[in-house]
Amino acid sequence: MTTATHPTPSDGTSSRDTSAAAPEQIGLGFAEVLALLAFHGGDSVEATAALLGVDHFAHVEDIISAGASSLVARSYALVDARGELTVEGAVAGIAVALGGAERRMLLTLEASGWTDRIVLLEAPEVAILLRPRAYGTWWALPQPADVPGAEATLSLVRGHLAEHPAGRVTVERHLEGQGVSLTVRRADDGGWLLGQTVPEGEEPTEYPADDADLLVTLRAVRGDLP
Repeated sequence: MTTATHPTPSDGTSSRDTSAAAPEQIGLGFAEVLALLAFHGGDSVEATAALLGVDHFAHVEDIISAGASSLVARSYALVDARGELTVEGAVAGIAVALGGAERRMLLTLEASGWTDRIVLLEAPEVAILLRPRAYGTWWALPQPADVPGAEATLSLVRGHLAEHPAGRVTVERHLEGQGVSLTVRRADDGGWLLGQTVPEGEEPTEYPADDADLLVTLRAVRGDLP
């Protein structure tokens, strides 16, 4: 299977251009996520499936077929006269990001008594935010093309810690072997306290930072080119 920006493959599936898709939050079920991963079939599929925790089911045809049927029922996919399955609009953009992500960022949001996650997937010309919900479902939100990834991440960090001043955000790039993540907390003076962690390492030593420092550090964690 494939998506927009790729030629129609021999297995009879395709998807349409995503350039005019308007950003909207879309709820996707477990099987629908697997179907969209299968649509693209890009280099990022295995790593993205692992990050989303669905890798053990990524090649189960019955689940993928059920997800495709659900997408058709919800009018997110169409079947043409030749039996080819096509995904459209924002959902086609989600499929591109799932299968073709060149950068996968994980934000862990912590507050008193609870933890949540945000996954950011960035492929050429499309980026999406994914947030898990109950029963293996995900909320997917295409990201504005005119907002750089580091700035978008800063906005998410700022929003969480404004709502939960005693909380913490951990930012890491999903990249095998990297093993380094950034923690961010609110400082008493309104700035930030930053720390870097490594697997099985000690609690990081925190250091103060302002918005500019945090943005530079986020770019470094993301691996943005200078």
